Amino acid sequence: MMREFMALDRNLKLRALTVFLTVLLGSSIGPNMTIYYVQHFGSFWTGVLLMVVSIAGLIFGLYGGHIADVIGRKRTIEYGQIAMVIGYAIAMVNNSPWLVNPFVTFFGFLLAMIGSSLADPAEQAMMIDSSTPQNRRFVFALIYWILNIGVMIGAAIGGWFFRDYLFELLLFMTIVPIINYCIVRFGMTETLERSEHEQTTSILSALKGYWAVLKDRRYLTFAMASVLASVVYLQPDYYLAAHLSQSFHEYNFLGMDIYGQRMLSLMLVFNTVIIIFVMGWVTRATEKWRLVRAFALGVLLQGGGFALSFVLQDFWPLILATIIFTTGEMIGVPASQTLRADMMNPAKIGAYSGVFSVTRPIGAVIASGFVSLSAVVNNWGIAALLMMVVCLAIYLVARAAKMPAPF
Repeated sequence: MMREFMALDRNLKLRALTVFLTVLLGSSIGPNMTIYYVQHFGSFWTGVLLMVVSIAGLIFGLYGGHIADVIGRKRTIEYGQIAMVIGYAIAMVNNSPWLVNPFVTFFGFLLAMIGSSLADPAEQAMMIDSSTPQNRRFVFALIYWILNIGVMIGAAIGGWFFRDYLFELLLFMTIVPIINYCIVRFGMTETLERSEHEQTTSILSALKGYWAVLKDRRYLTFAMASVLASVVYLQPDYYLAAHLSQSFHEYNFLGMDIYGQRMLSLMLVFNTVIIIFVMGWVTRATEKWRLVRAFALGVLLQGGGFALSFVLQDFWPLILATIIFTTGEMIGVPASQTLRADMMNPAKIGAYSGVFSVTRPIGAVIASGFVSLSAVVNNWGIAALLMMVVCLAIYLVARAAKMPAPF
């Protein structure tokens, strides 16, 4: 593995480092911000605010995908990092020992989300540009593995320090995009090959650029399925976090008091530990499966595990639910990534990446709606709704797989 890593393009090696730094602190704060908002604004308004953030992420993700094909991957990422620095700095100042303002904190995180969404398509495009068909599977597996290590450490940090040391966490969160900006600015090289066709950064130009992708019915169907799959994947940041903060029965484990926030962190840590140590075995066991079959089983188990966790309130049953949804994640994620790569037009990777980048924000809008909806329906209703989302995602992927390629 080390030999393959050393043979990678320099951009990919540095990308691995920036992913780790971003995820490390992002996962210590991101999931817990839902709890923060619930405490200050209540469940309904928390859902509304999270929906606003998700819509902003969708819009700027699309625009970021376009300008990455116009001004370059590198400059787009740099602009995103600058916005993240400003956003996290605002949130830090408004959660200091001298000042606490949740309304301005929300604005800071909104700006940081805009920066992250702007940079994401460019980062994905740069990874594809810098990799080859021969090493691309290894590259994505490596990034996924690093991401999970970052999540494991970050979730542990958040669970133990978020409540009492939010200011310090936000201080480090402000420093990370500064470090990443320097890595991109001085360490990475531009990978965009300039098009012969003149393009501008205007909104109209962006709309024209995406029109060709939107006419690809097969990819559009798969993208809709990916939106629904992300609704399932994002539950720890949304309804699961709210459910545990309000309903979890406190438990003493190995002398530690486990309350809702810490239970969420423990579930995420356990999820990541399983992935790190079991992912290789699961991949070998399922490598000959048809992609659609693997996706269907993976999403079904993942969604079923989360739905089960919505109606549970005790420590050990929630650990069992974690095992179930983690197993589904390990089966479904590789299949989903492979299907996505197979359905992209190689001549328009940037535009296709831009379209795919908005599937997560759209999914986040729907997932945030679950939080607001929970104010009028019970846990069983939310669990049933999630399983309906799972079934529709499976149907759409199966349908997309049967469509002929348009290129």
